Amino acid sequence: MNINIRSLVLIGIALVVAAVTALLARNLVGTPSPQISGEQQVVNRIPKPEMQILVAAENMAVGHFIKTDDLIWQSWPDKRVNKNYLRKTAGMTPKSFNGAVVNSAISAGEPILENRLVKPGDRGFMAAILHPGMRAISIGITPITGNAGFIFPGDRVDIMLDHEIEIKNNIRRRARVSETILYNIRVLAINQRTGKATHTPALGQTATLEVTPKQAEKLTLMKNMGEVTLSLRSLSDKPGLSSGKTTITWDSDISRPLAAETGQVSSRRRISVQVFRGGVDKSQKLNFNSSLNKIPGPGKNSTAGVPRGEGR
Repeated sequence: MNINIRSLVLIGIALVVAAVTALLARNLVGTPSPQISGEQQVVNRIPKPEMQILVAAENMAVGHFIKTDDLIWQSWPDKRVNKNYLRKTAGMTPKSFNGAVVNSAISAGEPILENRLVKPGDRGFMAAILHPGMRAISIGITPITGNAGFIFPGDRVDIMLDHEIEIKNNIRRRARVSETILYNIRVLAINQRTGKATHTPALGQTATLEVTPKQAEKLTLMKNMGEVTLSLRSLSDKPGLSSGKTTITWDSDISRPLAAETGQVSSRRRISVQVFRGGVDKSQKLNFNSSLNKIPGPGKNSTAGVPRGEGR
């Protein structure tokens, strides 16, 4: 039987290829997998999208002052982002919006739009921080009437009026009085500063206050009547806490000699009595305490020293 040499060569090559393939397959199947400890896990890292936008971390109502924790960066998978969304850039951080005010309600997770926040100094900023139905009015202050610069925007104050008024009195015609007229008033700004940029006291010349329309009318009159003073309230006071009525202090409540002179001390009160002499009715103002001092002591005539027609 004649065997073709060419056929033998092809058969040999085929056998060699088959042997090499079998050997490679055996090595691949028999290679042990690396041991993974119980604490180790295979983590497939997914690259973060490059696009990030600014969103609200919590619900924010109209007039809310932005703080650093109110805003966060959120990944945005679609590069076709709305042009009004605030994108993350090298020079922009949530801290960049501290002190800004929300001019329309924003829900948690909602993207922040440029026109939803009003920064200090922007047009309409003061109107944005006012509560609905309230008004803003400014008054002049001094280091004395403004608590030496310790009143900051956002604090609450009572407002006192010190002025002089006419009175009906035989001794004098005018008296000074101090009244607390307005309670629990929110301070919007000191000068043009609307935020607590620093905790260092800063003297101001004007204070802008949030008031009702009626309170604005009162405050306008108060500025022309006398000296207006701001009295700082405690932070622990509830926002709606206020006094039920106006409190008043007279100058005679402070000075006892002044009260005695004007007859406003109970121990020196003047008493009016009617005196009848010879059937004629005459009115006479007497110092009752002075008459009592003229009554003799024990052992003397009980009627001596008492003016005729006076006493009992």
